[in-house]
Amino acid sequence: MLTATQPAARVLALIPAYNEAERVGAVVTATRSYLPVLVVDDGSTDDTALIAENAGATVLRQRPNQGKGAALRAGFRWALQAGYDAVIMLDADGQHDPAEIPRFLHTYAAQSADLIIGERTFRQMPFPRNLSNTIGRWLFSWALGQPVRDNQSGYRLLSRRMMEATLDSREQGFEFEVEMIVTCVQRGYTLAGVPIRTIYAGEKSHIKPLPQTVHFLRVVWQTRRAMRRVRTAGGSTRWLALLTLPLLGLAGALLILLSGAPADKLATSLAAYPTPAPITFVPPTPLPHTPQPTLPAEVIGQPAPAFVLPLIDGRIVRLTELTGQPVFLNFWATWCVPCQNEMPLLQRLYDERGDSVRVIAVTDPHLGQNEQQVREFLTRYGITFPVALVEDETVYRYFDVAQIPVTYILDSDGAVRFRHIGELTAADINRYLEQVAPVAGD
Repeated sequence: MLTATQPAARVLALIPAYNEAERVGAVVTATRSYLPVLVVDDGSTDDTALIAENAGATVLRQRPNQGKGAALRAGFRWALQAGYDAVIMLDADGQHDPAEIPRFLHTYAAQSADLIIGERTFRQMPFPRNLSNTIGRWLFSWALGQPVRDNQSGYRLLSRRMMEATLDSREQGFEFEVEMIVTCVQRGYTLAGVPIRTIYAGEKSHIKPLPQTVHFLRVVWQTRRAMRRVRTAGGSTRWLALLTLPLLGLAGALLILLSGAPADKLATSLAAYPTPAPITFVPPTPLPHTPQPTLPAEVIGQPAPAFVLPLIDGRIVRLTELTGQPVFLNFWATWCVPCQNEMPLLQRLYDERGDSVRVIAVTDPHLGQNEQQVREFLTRYGITFPVALVEDETVYRYFDVAQIPVTYILDSDGAVRFRHIGELTAADINRYLEQVAPVAGD
């Protein structure tokens, strides 16, 4: 238990969502009774983002669709920049009961665990999913070198340092969640579990058993190699275990194929969630620390591609023509609080050094805003530097705009030199200027 002298931890509920307009509102409403909520809308084509916002969540829009792993990592970066101590991940489709959040919070307060996994009761799963999950759990525990009761549950709490440790991953789906456990154990962090309900219904499964079995066996084998715990003694026993691994995995897949396993779904209506006493909270406002610039190998050092940016005043800018002056290329939106904070600094840069440094802001007029709102924003903040209205997804995909704000700094030759994720500060701007546009005499 937290003592009176310990500050209460700041914990955020993180909900990745893709085309969950039907369910996300009820999940957000139930979750907000316990924690502030961030929904990462992973390129949905329905009203997921709007419904989540109306239910009281802060929404981070990620486009195009990049998968659950990328959505979670975008949420982790946002939470880290906003100063949260931990996040609780739960799904947007109602498979995780928000009423169980206090179990995670109590364990986190009592043990300071870095990764707390919600552990389902496999006996409550339909056959043969219970058998395949049991086999998979046994194989993964063997590979890891310690027992793990539920390696595929997506309902879990991550500490701040655990979030930081996952940011370089490129895995998706269940593979990312399994890799997370390996990272926790490898680094000597604390791993814990809490019991949660197993929520299933009787619909036909959309699982593709053979491809997923192959993926899981790959994860198990990589885990075994990563842990480096294969004993040299008793070699025949060791190789026997290795030989049984694919056989058991294929047997589990065959059982799923033959029976048509039921899919994961709500067993009871979201309306059945208990209604706890409401608490008052302020939706999370990003207060990011100055992040270190990151250098994506596929972009940094390369000339800016031949994208055409249509400016709000009717002119156009071609990135290939941005030579002769360094450029701050800023991706933003009107509803983004860090964007609002950094706009006056970009305007000051334009006012003071506009003759030697170019500033261009890029936004999508249909991403939670419209053109009229963009124009009103520019008037309110007195923005006079060029602003481009860009709907072309290839621009955002090339520059890896998974969250905003993000700023690219181009040198006078038109090559991309730096990427800055999060809110720019005056110190950040000065640091980049020293490297791409030093003042004469420096």
